[in-house]
Amino acid sequence: MDLSKHCNLCDNQKVDFKKGTTCALTNRKPEFNNTCAKIELNEKFEGKVKEVNIRYQKANRAKAVTYSYFIIFAIIGISVMVGGFLLGKYIFEGGVISAIPIIIMAAGLGPIGMAFGALNNHRNELKIAKSQKDMVDDVLNLYRINYDINIKFGKEYHGDQDVYVDLQTKGVR
Repeated sequence: MDLSKHCNLCDNQKVDFKKGTTCALTNRKPEFNNTCAKIELNEKFEGKVKEVNIRYQKANRAKAVTYSYFIIFAIIGISVMVGGFLLGKYIFEGGVISAIPIIIMAAGLGPIGMAFGALNNHRNELKIAKSQKDMVDDVLNLYRINYDINIKFGKEYHGDQDVYVDLQTKGVR
């Protein structure tokens, strides 16, 4: 197990560009078997728990918007491609050969690419947020620490959103 995962929650963590993560109490790299007897879970711990849970909740909340975005842009792209095909078929039956229908059909790939791009970005963000939350939860389970968190999202102003968090911990040392 990566022992620095424990340190990421501890107030005694000291980060040095040369040494990396060290303990402020011993000035050495973390050295323990399963749990650290000197771990201090206070401000940094609460901040990290709140941060990973907010990120995970935001990713979950974006699910409906992302899937609707995917469906709408996929429909637009397919419609443009079908329209280009039907236009090509119509003008070909009139005895004209043109590259315009092919260009229109190729233009339909743009919205389809946007649809899949948004879906992939959402899935990656959700996967990263879940793995960070699981990492924090796994470390806290080793110390028999449980928490209840209540997150409320407020209004969004110019890309910044108000977030209200109520964190209740059980078993903090």
